[in-house]
Amino acid sequence: MANQRQSRISPSNIQAAPAVVPRARRWPWVLVAVVAALVALAWFDGGEEPLRPIAEDLPLPEQGR
Repeated sequence: MANQRQSRISPSNIQAAPAVVPRARRWPWVLVAVVAALVALAWFDGGEEPLRPIAEDLPLPEQGR
């Protein structure tokens, strides 16, 4: 299969390879970045909150004898 990409020539007539990371090597880094962002969000937003008492007086119906 022929290469369809046009060659680029630098000012000194030396062909320079484009500095593009192949897609197959890029997606694991994107996955790591997404997982790190989720972990950071969970750490920042999560955590323990202080407990507060829930005891309240409740009106009870009168007991008949």
